[in-house]
Amino acid sequence: MNTPAHVVLGGVVLGHGAWRRHWLAISGGALAPDAPMLLFYLVERLGRGAPERRIWSELYFDPGWQGLFDVFNSLPLFALLALVAWRLGSSAALAFFAAAALHCLTDLPLHREDAHAHLLPFSDWRFVSPVSYWDPRHGGRLFVALELLGTLAGALVLARRDEPRGWRAVGLVTLACYLGFIAFAVIVWL
Repeated sequence: MNTPAHVVLGGVVLGHGAWRRHWLAISGGALAPDAPMLLFYLVERLGRGAPERRIWSELYFDPGWQGLFDVFNSLPLFALLALVAWRLGSSAALAFFAAAALHCLTDLPLHREDAHAHLLPFSDWRFVSPVSYWDPRHGGRLFVALELLGTLAGALVLARRDEPRGWRAVGLVTLACYLGFIAFAVIVWL
């Protein structure tokens, strides 16, 4: 899934009840697994001037980058950190790690060649899904449409929340980012 979709999903699924006030922690946790991807893109595209095709077909699969991506997508690591947060009584940290784990769990069935080692450090095994969230050869067109509709609907749900106001901002900012990402994708890839 694309990063804005993870933020919206985290808000809709986790941002209610006792965790309703933790809009910032949930949003940050939903972003955390993709943070190295942003760094990767900035380094390779802006720092080194690599072309888009090379970034996503070759450089993405570099073992060094893959190792960093995998650490930030480790379900055992997020489970351990959530346990520590729970033992310390930090509901904000627990919400953060729950959102990060939710991100990883929703990525797991939607990645093919770009799959992560979600069981690191216990295993470097990667679940190569028959479905891809982006590749049209593996259902990507359908999933892109479903993700777009779901993200837009979820962002509108968050934007309509009255309290705390942070959820409204998350919904509106995520909506703007998602629309910006779509414009970027159309300009760069089509």
